[in-house]
Amino acid sequence: RCTYNCTKAPTGAFNKKKLLNYIYDQAKKTPDIRDHVPHVPGTVRGKKWVPPQQETLADQEFELDLDLGDEIEMALGDASTQDMMDLAGIMGLHSMINQDQYHHAVGAKNFGDDVDPELGWDGVTKATPLKCYPAEPPNLTDPVDVLEKIKSGDEEQKEVNLNNVEVSEKQFLEIFEALKGNTVLNNLSLSNTSLTDWAAANLCHTLENNEAIETINLESNCIMPQTLSKLFESLNATQSIKEFKAMNQAAQVLGNRVEMAITKSIENNKTLLKVGMQFEFNDCQNRVAVHLQKNLDRIRIKRIAAKIAERENSGYFMYPSVQPGAT
Repeated sequence: RCTYNCTKAPTGAFNKKKLLNYIYDQAKKTPDIRDHVPHVPGTVRGKKWVPPQQETLADQEFELDLDLGDEIEMALGDASTQDMMDLAGIMGLHSMINQDQYHHAVGAKNFGDDVDPELGWDGVTKATPLKCYPAEPPNLTDPVDVLEKIKSGDEEQKEVNLNNVEVSEKQFLEIFEALKGNTVLNNLSLSNTSLTDWAAANLCHTLENNEAIETINLESNCIMPQTLSKLFESLNATQSIKEFKAMNQAAQVLGNRVEMAITKSIENNKTLLKVGMQFEFNDCQNRVAVHLQKNLDRIRIKRIAAKIAERENSGYFMYPSVQPGAT
């Protein structure tokens, strides 16, 4: 690419350090080029460029010449806020007003001049201020205290809420081991407690031996898809769980094989009424929804049959049942 050929004889071997020092010295010895006109800060020389002004649509004035007729102009000129609201409702223009203007107009109809005059058509409507709610207090439940109550079989310990509480894996294993023989607790909430996969695997053995727990919440933890499948399978051992939540785990995608296994486990369960899971495949989602509806219908039929039997035992007979021996 370069046609230059050096004809000078070599002066020695290449020395990069020596060459850099020579270039540096030459740069320092070379004097700066002096300006013909010295620079003065703040001084403008020559003609300063000014960008041309462009007119926008907001600066232009539009004149609309609408001939509505003398009668319509007189009616609109003397119309009040209530009349304008009625007219907007007839023309279907309610979507062009905001909520404060609408409430002001409705209040003016009902209460007259007692409403705020700063709102509505005659005032400036501002954004509705946000409502500030106090922050929720932290969960102060002590896992050690919960473990002691479970071991002692406290009759008042029917619900355990350890949501957002730091619980070690050792404490989880001790709690799950104590729950195997507990017959009082029916609601267990372990959301956002960093529940590990090993502790969840031990929970499967607890669910296979406990018939009192009805509601379990394991959302926002670190349970793997295979362990989730084992948890749903363990629910069929006692057939006592009515609600099971396990969304927002570390593994967002379960996979087709795991979702099909969970679906088959749910279809074999006759007591499960609510499932908190996000299925990726529509087939699994539809099958789970259909089966949960069947479980709800089964409970409804049993409840209606119990009411019919109770009324018949009290002497009141309902159609299609008739009194025995009647013709």
